[in-house]
Amino acid sequence: MPPDRRLHVALPHGASRLRDPDDAVTAFIPRPDLCLHWSSGALDVDTPTRTASMPALLEDAFDCLPPEHVLTMVDSALSMRLLRERDLAALSAVLPAHLVRVVAAADGRAESGIETLARYRLRLAGLRVEVQVVIRGVGRVDLLVEGRLIVELDGRETHDGGEAFERDRVRDVAAAVDGYRSLRLSYRQVMYRWPRAQEAVFAALAS
Repeated sequence: MPPDRRLHVALPHGASRLRDPDDAVTAFIPRPDLCLHWSSGALDVDTPTRTASMPALLEDAFDCLPPEHVLTMVDSALSMRLLRERDLAALSAVLPAHLVRVVAAADGRAESGIETLARYRLRLAGLRVEVQVVIRGVGRVDLLVEGRLIVELDGRETHDGGEAFERDRVRDVAAAVDGYRSLRLSYRQVMYRWPRAQEAVFAALAS
């Protein structure tokens, strides 16, 4: 899916008769590089500050992005403490049932968007997935699948530097000694080659 490069603007629930930003007497004409979002009313825009709340922003995001991509935003907002548990309830209250299930899958322990995507997709595939598990002798791992497969999600930065590379291999050996299998997935594999990556997860579990 190509990135959405439009400017997204949140509007209060009752906003109408929009005007051109450069000419107050001229009616606003829709533009292809601009996407307008009217609040549902329950999650309104703060009119005095002209700032949309985080729940309102996420409500709008569900209108334009794949649900699993919005889930990465929810996880990130929870991790950064920009979103609270009660905000999740308010957001769920304005969403259809199939999106409420996506919000219910949020987990603020996720440390990256690709970790969120992998966790969500593997659970949809019927696998038991634990997040940020500490394994003695190995350390903290991104995902533990079915209690025996360690899945690490490697962003570009983890490949920069010999020390990090060596440390990862030491962890893999320690995991193998204790009976775990390890699988490392890159950003590109999660974002653009997921069917193959998921096939590798099932193959590792079957062996």
